[in-house]
Amino acid sequence: MHDAPRLTRAHLIWAVGVFAYLCAVSGRASFGVASVEASARFGVDGAVLSLFGVVQLGTYAAAQIPAGVLLDRIGPRRMMVLGAVTMAAGQVLLALATDVPTALIARLLTGVGDAATLISMVRLIATWFPTGQVPLFTQLATMIGQFGQAVAAVPFLALLVSAGWTAAWSSLAFLLLLSVLLVIAVVRDEPPGEPDAAPPAPIRPAQLLRDVFTSRAAWSGFFLHALTLASVNAFLFLWGVPYLTNGHGLSPAEVGALLTVNVVIMVAIGPLIGVLTGRFPRHRARLGWIAGAILSIVWVGTLLAPGPLTAWQLMPLIIALAVGSATCSVGFDLARTGVPRRAIGTATGMVNIGGYSFSLLSVLLVGVLLDLLAPDGAASLDDYRLALSSMGVLMGAAALGLLLTTRRRADDQPARS
Repeated sequence: MHDAPRLTRAHLIWAVGVFAYLCAVSGRASFGVASVEASARFGVDGAVLSLFGVVQLGTYAAAQIPAGVLLDRIGPRRMMVLGAVTMAAGQVLLALATDVPTALIARLLTGVGDAATLISMVRLIATWFPTGQVPLFTQLATMIGQFGQAVAAVPFLALLVSAGWTAAWSSLAFLLLLSVLLVIAVVRDEPPGEPDAAPPAPIRPAQLLRDVFTSRAAWSGFFLHALTLASVNAFLFLWGVPYLTNGHGLSPAEVGALLTVNVVIMVAIGPLIGVLTGRFPRHRARLGWIAGAILSIVWVGTLLAPGPLTAWQLMPLIIALAVGSATCSVGFDLARTGVPRRAIGTATGMVNIGGYSFSLLSVLLVGVLLDLLAPDGAASLDDYRLALSSMGVLMGAAALGLLLTTRRRADDQPARS
């Protein structure tokens, strides 16, 4: 009888957290759809434009541990407000920017603020929901949040074209500030406790870092996230569109259709992954292995296939990438259950570093190889195949890390009587 109000409040807090994450994803993805306008506004070429993505991704990854430690000290409510305000400042600065250094600072602020949002939402879910429901609601939250890419691709782009640069970026700042008001009004760090309960003792950052970096489960989450996300982000963030258009000769409409299918499949299978994670917690690492195997097999088959492929022939790759995106959140659950509750935020940040640091390395490695293979910038399909195959090295390193952190050791075995 007393659980219904708490569950209702938990769902409301979850919904506001998801909205805040969706707004963050919108701010994160917006520059990708504004590349043509950015090139004209700042007078730069593609090489400089790619620097914006590297700065944002690098900042996002580098900020994860500091953001996680701060989250565990001040709580998710204040952390989400701080992240959204920082991102809003970045959007306003970009709206007014007329030179590259100012615009880079704006994207740096976006990366810093973005780093606070997802980990805060994961912490809220772990605090407000029963343990068995946490994986499902985490998956639902991350999947729904990805629709922020649609906000960037449709209404933001329409406003950019019709009303101009300043108005479009200012609208994103307004959206982020709206999420701040909702978080302040609705979100609470944890369910009400006993009236006479003693306040928790302050947590030392050194203790949080020790909790996380000595946890095999947290490292397993790190490597699972890296294995399932590295090639996905390298494809979706930068190299997928040129590989499909310049390498396979697909039209923009075909590329758009494939990317849409990717999002739809990812959202469709995400809840299933969440249910499996909750029902079979002892097999969470196995889900990562399955997703990693699917990605590896499909990448090998796609890159070895002779001649340009049609959109239909590339569909297995698009589906495999969706499987990787949907499975990467299992890493958060591995870390969550492997550290003390006080360190969940720091552990979540560590897991996020796994996927995004390996993604950044993948993006850079493919770019360096393409420059070596096609110094004139006119890369052929074979050049793309060789460059993209380099991601296998990083996926192999992540798989080795996952193997070493999940295999049973002699001292893990139950004692014999």
